[in-house]
Amino acid sequence: MKKKLTHNLWLKLLSLGIAIVFWFVIINSEDPIGSREFKNIPVKVLNKDQVLEREKVLEILDGDTVDVVVEGRRSQLDLLTESDIEATADLLEVSFMDTVLVKATVPNYPDITVMNNGENVMKLLFDDYVTERFSFRVDTTGEPMAGYYVGDALPSPNIIQISGAKTVLDKIKEVVLEVDVSGRSIDFTTITIPVVYDMNGDKISSSKLNLQVDSDAVTVNVPILASKEMKVRVTTTGEVPDGYELLPENIAFQPETIRVAGSKEDLEKLGYYLTLEVDVTGQTGTIEKNIPISTMLDDALTSLRVVDTQIAAVKVTVTPYEEQTLDIPVGKIEVQNLENGLKADFGQDVTIPVTLRYKKARAPLITVEHLNPYVDLDGYTEGTYKIPLRLELPSKVLWDEEKELDVVISGDVQ
Repeated sequence: MKKKLTHNLWLKLLSLGIAIVFWFVIINSEDPIGSREFKNIPVKVLNKDQVLEREKVLEILDGDTVDVVVEGRRSQLDLLTESDIEATADLLEVSFMDTVLVKATVPNYPDITVMNNGENVMKLLFDDYVTERFSFRVDTTGEPMAGYYVGDALPSPNIIQISGAKTVLDKIKEVVLEVDVSGRSIDFTTITIPVVYDMNGDKISSSKLNLQVDSDAVTVNVPILASKEMKVRVTTTGEVPDGYELLPENIAFQPETIRVAGSKEDLEKLGYYLTLEVDVTGQTGTIEKNIPISTMLDDALTSLRVVDTQIAAVKVTVTPYEEQTLDIPVGKIEVQNLENGLKADFGQDVTIPVTLRYKKARAPLITVEHLNPYVDLDGYTEGTYKIPLRLELPSKVLWDEEKELDVVISGDVQ
């Protein structure tokens, strides 16, 4: 028997080796070794409670998901899903740089190997856990029905308490309640969920924050107000200095119309104009003012508010009087209070020029006859004198200069 087993032993061993090789070839051809990549596998954090101190919070800066490459038989790889892959980061293994290696396994398929195991890193931030209070800003979208305006929406509650990592809360710019007012014409109440924005206007994920309100959503009361178009006019108060005038064409303003919104009762109490006042007391030249339109509304009408344009730009120009030079013929100058037996002669040109200043509207109305020029010779005797020329100036007519006439008084020879 022993001889039969050992007879041609090397041939038998060779046959066995060839058979094994053929078996591997057949197996690999039917079920070959391959690889497969899975992306964005979520990473589970281990031992979090053992590592975090009281009033501390963990923020994952990077590496909360990983890409994994696995190798194994094709028959098993074809059955594999993302849920079969477990990726973990153990906080007991955090480095001094606040990083930890991510390890991936495939528990249900022990023959499958993770090729890139240990190549992925999770970056962490251990931060203070803080709580702060924020007010809401209501942001309306859409447009109400034509002729209506959205009033000041009131959230309830009006304050929200937010907890989380200090570095995250420091980035909060505002907490917004978004409300759609499209087509609305009457007051309404709606429920909305707060949205938190950072300084760049980007949303902050709610997973990083603990929003503490009475409920998951906030109630917002939205008043819808009627509106009214009003014409704007500008009036002036006070007096400009003597020698200056304010012409209607030198008053300019924008806008010429505004829209006011409020309750129907308050709107009915308004007239057709909104009057803006400018004080011109002692002013000359150009006056420019930006006037808040809301200051022109009656404080008793509490529901009213200005829609769109909030500021009226007003420009008022105060101009000097017009100047005009009149030539007064000497023969038109009256001699007053000359003693009997004397006569007066003017030793100058046949006309005396005088320059007057007066309002523009009066320019065509001023003539020599309106001025009644004269000289007063009361108390003068024979001789040559310089006598002031006198004019009877109409109202708002100015004569800044003083003219003296050469007057020769002599005996009246018959």
